[in-house]
Amino acid sequence: MTFLQPIAVDLHMIGNPYANYNYYLSSVMVPGLIMLFIFLITPYSIGTELKFNRARDWMRMAGNNPYLAIAGKMLPQTLIFLSIFLLFEFYIYYVLQFPHPGGALPIILLGVLSVLSCQCFGIFAFGLMPSLRMSMSICSLWGVVSFSICGATYPLFSMDSPIQAIGQLFPMRHYYMIYQINIFNGFPMGDAVLHWGAMVLFCALPMLTVWNIKKAMLVYKYLP
Repeated sequence: MTFLQPIAVDLHMIGNPYANYNYYLSSVMVPGLIMLFIFLITPYSIGTELKFNRARDWMRMAGNNPYLAIAGKMLPQTLIFLSIFLLFEFYIYYVLQFPHPGGALPIILLGVLSVLSCQCFGIFAFGLMPSLRMSMSICSLWGVVSFSICGATYPLFSMDSPIQAIGQLFPMRHYYMIYQINIFNGFPMGDAVLHWGAMVLFCALPMLTVWNIKKAMLVYKYLP
């Protein structure tokens, strides 16, 4: 419809010259779904120990060390989730040739931190509310709201200030910002240091509640 315009616009979008919406959609939404599954599976795998009366045996095998018990249970899941995450990243960036001027390092590091931060949030949620039902409810709420508040569909800076502050509590928000700054635009990793730091802090959350998990495994009884 250029004949209706006084000036024909010759638009060249930086990083996306084809105006391909899939570049924006798949690179955020699919990892978000993977993160949602991690949110849910992590508290479920801990809570089923209580549900099926295996909690004391689990703690006994770990020498009543909750860190060892959690690490032993989470490590196989971490490897599986990480394989899925990185295979998807390889597929979109190296098979479908999605733009990634930032290179492989931030892609791999972001994949590792995304998996670990979601698992650690799930562990934290179960320690906070040592109930299969309640911890999964918290994680499902956190995972679903992430899609609205991460800024991928509507910019967070256009939302109210309290919402902007709450948005920093969601791992997917920091995933999106790191993707946008370091991977899609290719800026130095130092430009997103606050978001990298936030992902590391999510990984440290279980230290706040891990002893409550031990108490729950040794004392609590499962209530359906």
